[in-house]
Amino acid sequence: MKTKLKIRQLKNRLLKEERRRRTNSPRRRRLRRVLLLGLLLLTALAVFCWNQRDAINLYRYHQAETLARQGDYGTAVNDLQRLATAASDSPLAPRSLLLAGQLLEFNLRQYQQALLVYLRLVRDFPRAQQAVAAQRRAAAIYKQRLHEYSSALTLLQRLVDAGVDDADQIRYQIADCYFLLENYEQARIEFESLLKSNPESELLPEVQYRVGMTYLLDELPDKAAAAFAEGIRRWPGNRFALESRFALAGIYEQRDELRRALAELKKLQGHYPEPKVLEHRIKRIRRRMAKKKKAI
Repeated sequence: MKTKLKIRQLKNRLLKEERRRRTNSPRRRRLRRVLLLGLLLLTALAVFCWNQRDAINLYRYHQAETLARQGDYGTAVNDLQRLATAASDSPLAPRSLLLAGQLLEFNLRQYQQALLVYLRLVRDFPRAQQAVAAQRRAAAIYKQRLHEYSSALTLLQRLVDAGVDDADQIRYQIADCYFLLENYEQARIEFESLLKSNPESELLPEVQYRVGMTYLLDELPDKAAAAFAEGIRRWPGNRFALESRFALAGIYEQRDELRRALAELKKLQGHYPEPKVLEHRIKRIRRRMAKKKKAI
């Protein structure tokens, strides 16, 4: 029994030594080196192919730019959209879509198609730097071309939430959308919010004037007059202060306060950008004053 056990142990030891000998044999070592070299070559080939792919995609992008410069906008747009699909994992994809959208919007004036391309960019590449520009253009098309103000509002609000640098400009567009939807109360809320949140904005004189206009359209002339007077007080030399004074004179005229209306209009002489309109209003009020005097 002991003899069999010793024989088995000896056999196991011999097998281990044989396996170790084979593993350390020159042939095995050469095979390992060949496999390692093959793996390195495959890695290098993959890197080379990837770099070549990037180079080819960049070439395709530049070719599309050349087509656009030559005026072949339709072909350029098609090539850019195909490139965006083929190189969807590359920074060239959002660049290609933005350029395609711009060509459709500004050169071909195909606003619906441009909108679809911009929205595709925003959807597929929300973190790309081009996504903000695409969102702006999509909002502009909704608002200015398609007059779909509610859709524009959604995109504009996202821009504000994203913390864009020109938040005052975007807030103004939001208020203007509500104004165009004839929701004057909400427009006023947005305009007044802009006055408070962006006290250094160059838009403030216009915003104050438009607050007054929302009150007028909501048939609240006393509040409108107060808003116009505030704009005149804060920005006396601004063109919107001139418009505010003109509107204020209109409120006085409606109240039959003709002397006050005339006094405001006279302050505009030599300053108002439409002197013929101004003189027509002055003459009209003077005629009314003359008729009123005769009636007495």
